[in-house]
Amino acid sequence: MYFGTEFKKENNQWKKFENDTADIFEKFDYTVDRDIRFKTYRWFQIDFIAQDNSRRFFVDCKNHSYIPPEKEKEFVKSQLTRAYNFIEKKGEKKKKDIILLVTKNKTNSLLMHKEGGEKILAVDFYSLPALLKNIDIYEDELYVF
Repeated sequence: MYFGTEFKKENNQWKKFENDTADIFEKFDYTVDRDIRFKTYRWFQIDFIAQDNSRRFFVDCKNHSYIPPEKEKEFVKSQLTRAYNFIEKKGEKKKKDIILLVTKNKTNSLLMHKEGGEKILAVDFYSLPALLKNIDIYEDELYVF
């Protein structure tokens, strides 16, 4: 199958975004497993899993200009399906498993988050270091399953 240069360029930008996001987790001493592919009843792919001693993030990178809140919830539901299938396949459940979308551009989730309100589903790339630096403050507000 032939793919033009635009496809290759776009694909490389997407992968660079995923790798740059994973690098941020590594800077905060998380172990990162990238581009995880596995099969249960069908094939699944997770952009990456970042974990430390007490938490594990199932991260889905979204390179969209804007994701409406209802679409964020849809993406989280899909990522949750992948995470449950991963846990079932590997037979390992961590103390705190967390679903997180990381967007290239601003997201409503963390910016509009109010303590005690809806869970934080997404964070934009530029706010991710602040989230990880203050993870103890935000941990109870994240989408933990």
